[in-house]
Amino acid sequence: MTNPLRRVALTVGLVVLGALGYFHFRPRPLDQPLATEINGPLPSGAARVLVFLHGVGGDLGTGEKMAEQLRAAGLPAEVSIVLLEGPYQRLKGHHWGQSDEEQASSRARIRARLTELLDPHPGAPVWLVMSGFSQGAGVAADLAAEDHRIGAMASFSPCAMRLRGDLPKRSGLRVLLAHGRSDEACPVNESRSLADVLRKAEVQVEYLEFDGGHTVPDNVLKALVALVLGKKPSPL
Repeated sequence: MTNPLRRVALTVGLVVLGALGYFHFRPRPLDQPLATEINGPLPSGAARVLVFLHGVGGDLGTGEKMAEQLRAAGLPAEVSIVLLEGPYQRLKGHHWGQSDEEQASSRARIRARLTELLDPHPGAPVWLVMSGFSQGAGVAADLAAEDHRIGAMASFSPCAMRLRGDLPKRSGLRVLLAHGRSDEACPVNESRSLADVLRKAEVQVEYLEFDGGHTVPDNVLKALVALVLGKKPSPL
């Protein structure tokens, strides 16, 4: 192949790779709801609804595994588990955004998706629990700070929270925090210090610190099951 032909082939190859990269990494279009999977009954007909948000690199498959673990830990079949997938992509899996603007957009889309899922029966008694792991744990906490439909929040091994300062202002919110002492991905002080802040603000919080790293052990799963089952549902 002559040099001009090589240059043409290289240019075409780069254009193709660029196009493939664009379509792979572009966010889920705003006119499409977040990718969702429901484990159990539809949220619109359930008295108890648990939402789970995965961490960076996770996807709906990650959520499915968490749902299986929660069922094995005793979460009844009549509880609706809503699994959502982050709108931003990476080489493997999804995430909820890296900038403040991206995460704010993700939270808005989560709120909109929950409205779609719950609105067929607005005002029906429901106990809505928001939970997440790693990056999803921080997003779950931020959602609990700004969405008063959420009655309880479970944050497992968060790295950071955008609206941390607003969380103590949520009256009536119940909070479950858990973090491993040897977590190298997200330092334990993020949860440890938040637990202290919430206690001082008289927010009902349970903090579980365990020997381990960036994971969710069985006792934490059981604590989440207890949180979901621990309060009588009331109208949103």
